[in-house]
Amino acid sequence: MDPELTMVLIFSILFVAQTILYTMLLLRLKEKVEESLDGSRISQDTASGLDEGKLNESIFKALEILSKGSLSAREVSRNLGLSREHTARLLKKMVEAGLVIREGKPYRYMLTSSGRAIIEGNKKR
Repeated sequence: MDPELTMVLIFSILFVAQTILYTMLLLRLKEKVEESLDGSRISQDTASGLDEGKLNESIFKALEILSKGSLSAREVSRNLGLSREHTARLLKKMVEAGLVIREGKPYRYMLTSSGRAIIEGNKKR
């Protein structure tokens, strides 16, 4: 067999093998990135992605406090006994999850139907 043809054949095989390997690695990386993004996103479907297993005690307490009516962040903070910063993060998370809406300036927070449903579901237990 001609040495040039042998070299072309060897390089062709190596090129195909490299292409397959890189394609497989890129597909695995894509899957991991998608899993990571899915895990960090808050879904807007089931109570906006916060199912009751993931609702922490602070969120339940905040929902119960807000079930009594519209409150400012300061009032929620006082009732929860949490810092202003922690309360702000908590309320932001609840707004993004669709459990609470905020209106006006300064903001006042109120439960949405999803937030009320969680409170009602918790009372039935």
